[in-house]
Amino acid sequence: MNTGMIIDFPTYTGVRCLMMPYIQGDSTSVPETYHSYRNIIDSVFLRKGDIGFLTIDESPVLSGNPHRGARAKYDRALHTEAGKRPGTDIYRWGGGWGRSGQVTLDPNVRILLANNLTNSCAVWDVDHPETSLDGDIGYAADAYPYQDATLIRGGEVHDIGILTPHESLPVRQDFNRQFLRIVGAGVHGREDYFTQNPLVRFT
Repeated sequence: MNTGMIIDFPTYTGVRCLMMPYIQGDSTSVPETYHSYRNIIDSVFLRKGDIGFLTIDESPVLSGNPHRGARAKYDRALHTEAGKRPGTDIYRWGGGWGRSGQVTLDPNVRILLANNLTNSCAVWDVDHPETSLDGDIGYAADAYPYQDATLIRGGEVHDIGILTPHESLPVRQDFNRQFLRIVGAGVHGREDYFTQNPLVRFT
C-alpha cells in the first residue's frame, strides 16, 4: 500500500491532465505544460519504460466537500478504480465510470496515488471484487469503517489495485488540492476525455 515514497508537489497552477499516456519514469515523454512535475515523473513509476497513464488534477475543493464528491451517488465517495458489469469478469473504465465499455483493464493493473492534503483520502488494504458498474461502492460503506482505513498523508505515494476501496474525504477548509495518479500497463482502449499526448501515441 504505502510505497514509502514521499513527494514534494510543485507550486499550484491549476494544471490538469486525465489518463494521458506517457512513458513511465521519463519526463521527456510529457508535454511542456506538465514540466513542473518532471522530478515526480522521473522518480515515481510502477515499471520504468512501460506505457503508463498520468492524471494530474489541480483544482480547488471547498470546505466540507470531498474532492470527488460530485460523482458519488451515496453519502460517502467510496469507490474502486474499475467498474464491473455483474456476472462478468470484465473490468471497465471511463464514460461515466465503466458504462461505455470503450476501455478495459487487466485485473492485475496497479495504480499509484498521491495528493498534497493530509487526511483527504482513505484507503482500505483489501479488494472489493464485486464492484459496481461504475466503481461507486458507497452502498457498501458499512463494510469499510474509518478505523480500518489508512488515511493518506500529504505527499505519500500509495500503491493500490483496480479493486482497492478508497474514498475522497470532506476537507476541513477551502484548499487548492493537487492529485497525482499513475495507472500502469494493462489498459486497453481510450475515452474521448483522456488527455492526448502528441509525444506518445496510444489507441
